[in-house]
Amino acid sequence: MGRECMRCGEPIFWRKGVGWVHEGGGLYAMICPQCGWKGTPYPPVTRCPNCQSRDVRDDHCVLPGDSHIAGYRA
Repeated sequence: MGRECMRCGEPIFWRKGVGWVHEGGGLYAMICPQCGWKGTPYPPVTRCPNCQSRDVRDDHCVLPGDSHIAGYRA
């Protein structure tokens, strides 16, 4: 059984030299408030890949289940 992000429940993986990342390869989950796109790209995007809006932003950083903030879930 794999690990999951305590914030979003998405599978997370250990990437050498980086640490825990979301399934899409990114440390951060991102969201576009214009069209609702969500993703975890690496490298992070500056425009929404769906609608090209520049309003795309970080939603949260990966939070492994064995974090020192055990029990935290958004």
